[in-house]
Amino acid sequence: MAKNKVLVVDDMASVRRFIKFGLEKNHPNLEIHEAANGKEAQTMLEAEKYDLILCDWEMPLMSGMELLTWARNHPKLKEIPFIMVTAKNEKEHVIKALQAGVNSYVIKPFTIEGLIQKMAEVNRKFDRRQYERFDLSGEVVLQFRDLVSRGNLLDLSIGGFLCNVHRKSPVPMIFERLLCDIKLDNNHKVSGLEGFVVRIQAAEAFIDSEYIKVAVKLMDLEDKKARELKDLLSSVSQM
Repeated sequence: MAKNKVLVVDDMASVRRFIKFGLEKNHPNLEIHEAANGKEAQTMLEAEKYDLILCDWEMPLMSGMELLTWARNHPKLKEIPFIMVTAKNEKEHVIKALQAGVNSYVIKPFTIEGLIQKMAEVNRKFDRRQYERFDLSGEVVLQFRDLVSRGNLLDLSIGGFLCNVHRKSPVPMIFERLLCDIKLDNNHKVSGLEGFVVRIQAAEAFIDSEYIKVAVKLMDLEDKKARELKDLLSSVSQM
């Protein structure tokens, strides 16, 4: 499943890093790109399709307001959601941005939670509730290298899952790519999901714990597999 692309435009690298790290950590389906000013953003916007622009107001070469005005007059970009992220909180600045066509306004300093909420208000595709994680029981089969490991499913979302694997079973390495099959206790199943390991830890706080927790992040799914996984999750949410 293709990720939603977000362009972060700010002349301060620290702000761009804060937004990029916070969004990637807290939202499972975003791809964050960065631009240091409006001119750089123009080049990127004309070269690639984005789902949202997060833009500072005051920048060298081209301000956020100038980029907004340009985008709203661009035949291919005029509908793209645009959120102004700025320290300018005076009423006249807010009104000016709204009149220019901004979709929303975030005042610095801000939290990542608050930013994600604004993003969801602008476009439902950024609502993390679409990626709700379900506590589930079922079986997982992990295939990696020439090895196969079977485990118990603990939770599942559209973006990944957590499972228990017996410590005597083959255990994948961190960041190792996998092919995954999942079968729930209600007999709904999906197979051939590609992913990679993002976390490995003991299932219990004991040195002789019998099980190891393996967290898997799913990679972009082709349409057929994405539908199968959504159908599987729907079978749970409707119970």
